[in-house]
Amino acid sequence: MYKQISENEFNKLLNSYEQGGTYQKKKSSITYNDWLVKYKGKTVKEIDVNEHTKWAKEFQAWRVGNIEKV
Repeated sequence: MYKQISENEFNKLLNSYEQGGTYQKKKSSITYNDWLVKYKGKTVKEIDVNEHTKWAKEFQAWRVGNIEKV
């Protein structure tokens, strides 16, 4: 019924599906600049004050919803 796989294959699957807390660890190390690049397509050096004001609030809400909740 179940297919046996090696430890190596298991680790590859675990990494590819980002299960077992791995995804949360990756999220918790995301900086504001990383978040901007991933979700907004700009770096900290490319945004103006108005964008920063708006997006910094979004980033904080994202952190609470995705990292601190856990």
